[in-house]
Amino acid sequence: MIRRKPTRIELKIADLDEYEAIKKERDAAAKISNKADQILTPEMYSTKSRMEIIHARIGYDPKPLPQPSTLPH
Repeated sequence: MIRRKPTRIELKIADLDEYEAIKKERDAAAKISNKADQILTPEMYSTKSRMEIIHARIGYDPKPLPQPSTLPH
């Protein structure tokens, strides 16, 4: 197998300008999508707290169980 020397990659100003333009477009698109996601989230319409949502998701019922001494005979 023939081994060749590494090729040098030169960075040009036009490449930097293109990179910055694409980066700005992506950032703008990300901000718009984040705002849309925040508007459409169900947490805004729900009165449940974060912990109540988690408990419902995992099936945890934090209500205390009645103790045998407090049950009517």
